[in-house]
Amino acid sequence: MLNILMRSFRDLIFPPLCLHCSSLIEHDSSYLCSECMEKLQLIDHTERCPLCFSSDYLPGAKHCSICKPNELYLHHIAAAFDYVGPAASIIRKLKYGNQPYLAKGAGAFLVAQFVQLEWPIPDFIVPIPISTTHWLERGYNQSQLLAESFSLLLDRPLLNVLHRKSGDYSQAGMNRQQRNALVTSSFYLKKELTFYDKTILLIDDVMTTGSTLQRCAEVLREGCPKDIFALTCCRAIK
Repeated sequence: MLNILMRSFRDLIFPPLCLHCSSLIEHDSSYLCSECMEKLQLIDHTERCPLCFSSDYLPGAKHCSICKPNELYLHHIAAAFDYVGPAASIIRKLKYGNQPYLAKGAGAFLVAQFVQLEWPIPDFIVPIPISTTHWLERGYNQSQLLAESFSLLLDRPLLNVLHRKSGDYSQAGMNRQQRNALVTSSFYLKKELTFYDKTILLIDDVMTTGSTLQRCAEVLREGCPKDIFALTCCRAIK
């Protein structure tokens, strides 16, 4: 009874609002209203390039016209949603709005998409690191929180083996060439580790050009893994 009264008092002072459209939520068991929840539809992976997850793809082909398999360090890349609508709002709130608790629900959507992809179960889950500067600004790494949620739900070990050099600039608003130049030497292994014949799954919040994921995979290749996959909550669209 006390919990019910406290919740009612809280809702009176701070009524639960949808993270995307700001409409009133009748039941605070969700962070989105019913209409916005219906818009959270997982991407149909059969309609995307299996290598880079681009929508500019003809179903049935091995890859899109942009991909060059010989230059890729990742076996496959995928995302749960496009970076639009409610999904984008969730990620922005998680990343910039000091709402780390959103990673738990977002991690569940990652697992749901992973199941649909029918990828092999990874031996290790590896989050994409952020620079110390960004960590101090936010107080947490959103990709780390997503990876922790995913790791817990899938019951696979999480490894923080990648490190990002401090002083990196934000990549928001940068084009592909600028991003590639920035991340070329930004990542390295924290310590000498081998992933010989192991399958690794990289987890990140948003993929824009894929350059960050590719550079991280390039570094991890030093450990001689069997395969490296990458899964993100959202993929930026053109």
